[in-house]
Amino acid sequence: MQPSNLPFHPRTPINIKLIGLGGCGGNLVSTLKLPTNQIDVIVANTDQQDLAGRANVPTRILLGPQRTAGKGAGGHPEVGAEATLESEPVLAKALAGADLVVIVAGMGGGTGTGAAPVVARLSRQLGALTLAFVTMPFHVEKGQRSRAAEQGLEQLSAAADAVVVVSNQKILNFVDPRETLTKALTYSNTILGAAISGVVEQLSLPSLMQLDFSHVRQTLSNAGQTMLGIGSASGSDAAQRAVQQALRCDLLEGNLTKARRIFVSIIGGDKLGLHDVNHAIEHIHKTINSEIDLAVGVVSSPCQANPDRVRVTLIASEVASFRQVSGTRANPSNSPSKPAACASIAPSRDYADLPPFLKLHRRGSV
Repeated sequence: MQPSNLPFHPRTPINIKLIGLGGCGGNLVSTLKLPTNQIDVIVANTDQQDLAGRANVPTRILLGPQRTAGKGAGGHPEVGAEATLESEPVLAKALAGADLVVIVAGMGGGTGTGAAPVVARLSRQLGALTLAFVTMPFHVEKGQRSRAAEQGLEQLSAAADAVVVVSNQKILNFVDPRETLTKALTYSNTILGAAISGVVEQLSLPSLMQLDFSHVRQTLSNAGQTMLGIGSASGSDAAQRAVQQALRCDLLEGNLTKARRIFVSIIGGDKLGLHDVNHAIEHIHKTINSEIDLAVGVVSSPCQANPDRVRVTLIASEVASFRQVSGTRANPSNSPSKPAACASIAPSRDYADLPPFLKLHRRGSV
């Protein structure tokens, strides 16, 4: 790989707050490896016992001590919402001064589903760009949990600037049938963790390619539900191969070429090459609509164990997608479309750094 000759751009620090809501959100944010000296990590739950187990998180908030007495929301989103409203003054103090608030929650339960829209609304009232990353339940979880998840997602999509959805069912479709249940259930967290890291590290670390926060805000504000693509590669031309993976990632639920706004985060180690990055960005421009609002950032991360590895996170908005619910701010002129069929491929070094289920399938070339 070429030596890194990328210019360094000092960046005005922005205030980022990452908040995990409920058990699912708390589990994820408490295990992420991020540059915590530049990010405030918060967990909030109605369950006092769960919070007691998050000793590694500096800010822990008990939601609705009067409403739930610290015993949880009992799987009822309305209780989670009421508890969060009770604790709004505490949450407002914790989120005050943030430029970017990242919300993490699982849809379908009581606390995460009920709390996420309330926290998103509060965050935007405080002036922060508000992104939410959520998981949706499996299809077998029919009935009340599934209905609660859809209703919660609709409310959250109306409250947050942008919502990134990872469907447990979609991931299940790509998991090797021989995979253990315990490991398979961790994949949604793996994907969400990769996406969150891609955004947070991109905006908190020194920039190798100038990307100001105002452009990111412009790209992701009022985006509603979005599409997510991730890629990862090591060795020669890693940036190009990681971008190609992200552009044809199985998680992309819609036609990427019809997106109106795209945020792309490219994160590498100290061996990230100038020509490799340049070719990777050229490939993005060749793939997508030339009229698109494209925000691309490039950083070198100290959290990177492998200096040859490059990670790419892509978030696209205003795109025709088959996952649309009423109340979102997607472009109404885009009609839903079915996902592209996945073709089985043999594992290759291009997919060596991806979660196992994404090694099994990929979309056709775009």
